Amino acid sequence: MNLSQEQKDKIQGIKNDYYKYCKTNLYIQDKSGRLINLKPNRIQRKIVDYTIECLSNGTPIRIIVLKARQEGVSTIVESIIYWWTATHKNTTSKIVSHDRESATNLYSMFSRYYENSEPFFKPSTKYRTKNDLTFNNDFHTGLASNISISSAENTGTGRGLTIHWLHASEVAMWNNGAEILAGLLQTVPMLPNTAIYLESTANGVGDFFYDTWQAAKEGRSVFHPLFFGWHEHDEYQVKGARPKKLTEEEKELKKEYGVTGPQIAWRRLKVKEFAGNEDKFAQEYPINETEAFLAAGRPRFDVHRLMEMEKEVRKAEDYEIIESKLVNVPGAPLKVWQKPKGGIKYVIGADVSDVGDDYCVATVMRVDTSETVARFRGQLEPADFGEDIYELGKLYNEALVGVESNNHGLTTIQRLRDKRYKNLYRREKGIDERFESHTSKLGWRTDRKTKPLIINHLAEQIVKKNIIDPDIIFIRECMTYVIDDRGRTNAQIGKHDDTVIATAIALQLFESGVIVYRRSRASTAPSKYLQAKRNNRALIK
Repeated sequence: MNLSQEQKDKIQGIKNDYYKYCKTNLYIQDKSGRLINLKPNRIQRKIVDYTIECLSNGTPIRIIVLKARQEGVSTIVESIIYWWTATHKNTTSKIVSHDRESATNLYSMFSRYYENSEPFFKPSTKYRTKNDLTFNNDFHTGLASNISISSAENTGTGRGLTIHWLHASEVAMWNNGAEILAGLLQTVPMLPNTAIYLESTANGVGDFFYDTWQAAKEGRSVFHPLFFGWHEHDEYQVKGARPKKLTEEEKELKKEYGVTGPQIAWRRLKVKEFAGNEDKFAQEYPINETEAFLAAGRPRFDVHRLMEMEKEVRKAEDYEIIESKLVNVPGAPLKVWQKPKGGIKYVIGADVSDVGDDYCVATVMRVDTSETVARFRGQLEPADFGEDIYELGKLYNEALVGVESNNHGLTTIQRLRDKRYKNLYRREKGIDERFESHTSKLGWRTDRKTKPLIINHLAEQIVKKNIIDPDIIFIRECMTYVIDDRGRTNAQIGKHDDTVIATAIALQLFESGVIVYRRSRASTAPSKYLQAKRNNRALIK
């Protein structure tokens, strides 16, 4: 095909300009099934414009997008990647979604873009499969570029490759996402004309997507954060609607976000679709980033308060206890925020795990302030954990120690008995009796009756701001401690709750800072105290 220089220049100009290329080559299927030209909406243009800015500046493109439903984020990212890959040499592009079906749906967009391109902008293919579109290195385009898809279900996806443009879709939904993404990110060199797009709806607070988002917001990451609330999407409105009487919440939305009458009318219809459940609406269509994370999932603890606590996190010193003294050892499993002080009463709650993925955790709390002053968190044998608790308890003024007695906890308790640690919590006969005397049964027993008791009490203390815990690990575990479909509480899949349980047990060892001494026999505490005492509260020696 013989082309004039003017025609060649025009073609080259279109190839190098996304918006010009989009007008003649990028077609999508709208919600009614029609094939239409892609015309970027307000949200999509922000992603395109930032991408073009980075390309112009020679800056590697690194974007993380927190989104509401059906805003066209995936569509625009795929269009950008297709534009670049189909017009530039030796470009390897990769799309990874949370499951195979979603990845296939994203790949269908590339097929549609390719099939509907103008002939001048349609490079010949070397091969084209259900997972891969590879262009020839021919005289027309000279590309040798390719686009492929895979799902995060394949934990080794992308390894061994050099990827130039990466789209990781719905990353908050990936199983083992942190591990998979860590490997994927290393496949993209930190060079101009490379891109990584991380995008997802939220899946609760405290997961790796939340962590990555927070780091980007705080400037601790190479990623540029973009959030799009439902009110920023052009389609989410009922044109011509003007609701006359607004609720207090709607007035607040109008004042804070400039939500219009047509948008309020659309919101009302959507809330009706969720049977009037505004929380469900917020989960699907958040208006701000906090709402996006809080509405997703069913956290047991007050996440607003946990976010406040997150701002009060303090770095601890790492120690080992050697010859009954604290010795600073970087990386040691004992974190200390406050060294023991004479005359202060302390309690230690301990959660014991088998050797494996979970941790043995001991939380040291100061009784008069309900403050976590130290925490041991390590992976070790239950018997060895008993040795560490012994040293920790002795150091913190013979603290009252309550060890969860389920399963491997019995081994830890036995080691403490062998070492003659005297101040061990002895549980009461049963929580069905209102006032009970202590028995010879050592340790805290967690079962279907006592677990709700300790978790509810911890939740109450968090809401009332009655505890101080400067440990980010504890706060993040609380954020991912959720209510399941059967109403039970557990760590979110892939997360830990060892620190939560240890701290909840520690709180059971005192009540509102009241100390009652227990000698070798049952306490003769005054009746006034017994009347105020609740089930499973420890008496402190």
